[in-house]
Amino acid sequence: MREYSGISPRATVGLESKLIGPRQHFLIGEQSYLNRAHLSCGPHSRVVIGRSCAIGYNVSIKAITHSLAKPTNNEAGPIIHLERDIVIGDDCWIGDNVYIREGVTLGNNVIVGANSVVTRSVPDNRVVAGTPARVIKEL
Repeated sequence: MREYSGISPRATVGLESKLIGPRQHFLIGEQSYLNRAHLSCGPHSRVVIGRSCAIGYNVSIKAITHSLAKPTNNEAGPIIHLERDIVIGDDCWIGDNVYIREGVTLGNNVIVGANSVVTRSVPDNRVVAGTPARVIKEL
């Protein structure tokens, strides 16, 4: 991970994790760890993960997606992407099989239950779960 200047040397990125996008657009704080995660961003978006975060297995954090107007390459031209930063605060725990979509911000001390789909931002000190994820508890 040395080629990723925004990833703390004190962070752990699991061997089967995939980081797809410009290397300088991934920022991961110290003492955070990713198990088998998939992070993606484009030239106009970033994925920012704070300090001391726990990211479970099969988590997808995608700051880039297909636009509804032009989701594929075809005779009419190339795909059009939609990009928005994803920011995850400090001390967050994201359970296994979670999907976090473009533009979402998770505050500090947020817990996301396993198998959730996070489509909206979450303030500090909350537990969210479900599809779509909803606040189920304040910490």
